[in-house]
Amino acid sequence: MTKTKLSMAVGLAIVAAGANAQSSVTLFGVADLGILSARASGVAGVNSVITDGNTSTRFGLRGTEDLGGGLKAQFWIEGAVSMDTGASGTTSVDNIASSANGLFARRSTLGLQGNFGEVRMGRDYTPTFNNLTTAVHPFGTNGVGNAGQLFYPVAAGGTTPRTNVRASNSIAYLTPNLGGFSAHVMWANAGAAAAAGTDNGRYVGARLAYRAKDFTVSAATGKTEYATGDYTQSNIGATYRMGPARLSYLWGQNKVGVTSTKANMIGVQYQIGKGEVRAAFTTLKAKGVANDATQLAVGYVHSLSKRTALYTAYSNVDNKGVGTRFSVGGGLRPTTPGGNSSGLEFGVRHSF
Repeated sequence: MTKTKLSMAVGLAIVAAGANAQSSVTLFGVADLGILSARASGVAGVNSVITDGNTSTRFGLRGTEDLGGGLKAQFWIEGAVSMDTGASGTTSVDNIASSANGLFARRSTLGLQGNFGEVRMGRDYTPTFNNLTTAVHPFGTNGVGNAGQLFYPVAAGGTTPRTNVRASNSIAYLTPNLGGFSAHVMWANAGAAAAAGTDNGRYVGARLAYRAKDFTVSAATGKTEYATGDYTQSNIGATYRMGPARLSYLWGQNKVGVTSTKANMIGVQYQIGKGEVRAAFTTLKAKGVANDATQLAVGYVHSLSKRTALYTAYSNVDNKGVGTRFSVGGGLRPTTPGGNSSGLEFGVRHSF
């Protein structure tokens, strides 16, 4: 090969490498499958194969393109999969009612990112949901010990909230890290289904967080307007790390029309070699809806590698008074007034 041809080949290789460095697309996902034994007062117990006991099963594509000057375009499309059946997730296209067949129902966003932070549009987590995940709660929103059992809203007065986790047709702004402080604000509406002259399905929310070396604190609130009664969710979370232990506290309130539920959780996560012990205790007070309740959850996650882990968890939910509203899941709810429910699960999680 002549020197001229060699120089041209090297030059083309450098250009191609530069082009590849400017953009990237990643296929990613999580597979989670386990076994659950659930019991509830007044009904027969159930033993079943379950999905999402530790982490939500998902698959997706995400990518970025470097536009120069510190500006990047990025997209993220992510769908839910039930590993036990192969079914896809559901989505609420208007933030008012749920509809099935959501291939990328978990997240579908497109945005711009730079030194100013990030502007993101599409379907995404609401600011208030972030405090319910493992950012604060030891069990996040998965499995028998998950935060959703007492921190999610209860439908009332014809209103079934659809934005306690995600909002469709949203526009969000996320600040960069500002000396440990960060913020997330979001606006959304019913999209193409929005009725002229109404705010039905409109969501507005915000979250402010502070992170230090061993301490985090965050507060969030969001409101969705419904013709049958507005829904407001607010929460405050804090964590503190002491050596192998991480202590956590979470307060949350859901208001649906004139009804409300308030929950308080204290939790701990303790590292032991390749494993982590988890525990959480939650109390709930209800006003005008459902009933008071408590939840105790303990669990253990053991990492076999960076991508694969085994897990087990046990949880008990106790309804107060003559209530029967709350349970650990598994398709069971107590029928005995003031009854309780319990669940024991074992599973494996693999990420790719």
